[in-house]
Amino acid sequence: MSRDRLVEVAGEACRDEYTDYYIYNALASSAITPEALKDKLSIMAEQEYRHYEFWKRYKDGSVIVKEPKAKAVMMKFLALIMGITFVVKMLERHEGRVIDGYKELLHMMEGEDKRVLEGIIGEEEEHESSLVENIGEGRVKYLGFTVLGLSDALIEIAGIHAGTLGVYTDTFKAGLAGLIAGVAASIAMASAAYNQAKQTEGVKASSAATYTGIAYVVTALLLALPYFLVHDILEALFLSLLISIAILAYIALYSHVLFNRNFFRELGETIGIIFGATLALYAFGELIRIYFNLQLD
Repeated sequence: MSRDRLVEVAGEACRDEYTDYYIYNALASSAITPEALKDKLSIMAEQEYRHYEFWKRYKDGSVIVKEPKAKAVMMKFLALIMGITFVVKMLERHEGRVIDGYKELLHMMEGEDKRVLEGIIGEEEEHESSLVENIGEGRVKYLGFTVLGLSDALIEIAGIHAGTLGVYTDTFKAGLAGLIAGVAASIAMASAAYNQAKQTEGVKASSAATYTGIAYVVTALLLALPYFLVHDILEALFLSLLISIAILAYIALYSHVLFNRNFFRELGETIGIIFGATLALYAFGELIRIYFNLQLD
């Protein structure tokens, strides 16, 4: 690697380190961030700023960096809707790429600069390994129970709505049928989660039941919403299925970032299950309508 290339990489590193410094500081001062994580993020921000100062010397202090305000706002927004653990895992993946890049530069360094870069790599590796250790966020700790509630609700409520297509012509009644069934089923699911959590070490049964029940009720409300807003039964079903896909994408994105699972495979498999169940229950509803000659307003 030539000296010119090193200077170029140093400029990229300056912008990268300053961005990390700014975002860690923003998250450390955010009300969304757990108190146990704020001190850790503040320390990491200070380290990132020292890294920035180190690389700036290779640019003779001429590097220009801008405050990534938009990115910081986006990260705070993601922390709000996806959880701080989700954002931290994204940052952790970024730290891994930074470490690999710095290791490639070690052979270009000599003396004190090489020692400092080795220290920087050590700090970056510590960032990568310790970020998530400080988090005990409920939505992640009880993620399995939340996904259970979401998945079961998606299949059951979408199926109920599809099954009533041939019976109801009134979208309000069709939506109400799914909503009532959803609220009732949420109680049953929460009870099942409570009993299951009692057999699981380190899991609070009441919290598991709460996350499962809330996930189920919220999903039932969202899937029923189109039936109260539009008056065409097929249009309402279509919008409800779109909401299902959005919820499934949310779950798949969580799995991709937190557990390195394939996003498109996770999403495709679950969409296939939901649509398969919907078609099967629609066919069953049609058979019931024809057999009993039903057609309710």
